Amino acid sequence: MRTLWNGVISFGLVAIPVGLAAATESRSISFRQVHRTDGARVRHERVCTAEDRRVPWEEIAKGYELPDGRMVVLTEDELAELPLPSAHTIEVAEFVPADAVDPILFDRSYFLQPHQVALGAYSLLRDAMTDTGHVGLGRVAIRTRERLALLRPYGAGISLVTLLWPDEVREPDFEWFTDQAPQPREQEQRMAEQLVLSLSSTTFDPTTYRDHSREALQALIDAKLAHRQIAVPEPRSQEAADLEEALRVSLDQARQARSAGQRETG
Repeated sequence: MRTLWNGVISFGLVAIPVGLAAATESRSISFRQVHRTDGARVRHERVCTAEDRRVPWEEIAKGYELPDGRMVVLTEDELAELPLPSAHTIEVAEFVPADAVDPILFDRSYFLQPHQVALGAYSLLRDAMTDTGHVGLGRVAIRTRERLALLRPYGAGISLVTLLWPDEVREPDFEWFTDQAPQPREQEQRMAEQLVLSLSSTTFDPTTYRDHSREALQALIDAKLAHRQIAVPEPRSQEAADLEEALRVSLDQARQARSAGQRETG
């Protein structure tokens, strides 16, 4: 895997040289912008609005626009020289229980690959987090942007998850719901709990789920290549059913599905 960042994990006086590699990749079907009538690709040009001319990549910089319209121009060299302590060091500030960090903060996942000289210390950190059920929290600067970072055991190694800053998470507005939501009846509450338990598993296996949008897009592309129509599924009914009856039918279906699954594995 291609290394995006090199530095050290630091906790206490222990330093572990590591490389950072992306842990995920997009499998989405990508598109080009094309002219609808002939399918030719549409070219996007970089044009300077002051000089009305095309601008080559070597003249491109980043600009921060002030409220009054003035622009502060920042070069790549200036951004690369920002004085960030986390530019080459992931200093673990604290360890917390694995469930103490709300998943709403999770951003992107990476693999931390140890250098050969640090295999022992790397394994020690991984095992210590596994045995205690804790994860490490610190900071890391990737491409000049500092992020909160969560270190956790993953398989035989350690994964780093960048976290959103608290002010990047919007405040939910649920007051309208809590003020208007009716209280469920005891029978409905009990059936809902039974339904949750009937649909529960002890583990999560993501390989049992499929990306229907990607499959549908690929089917559409294949159909257009073959000059044939693609079947359009009937939309599900949006009519509101009686809540208690919907719970009862759902609970029966869940029990039947579970019984069928037990017979197949028995």
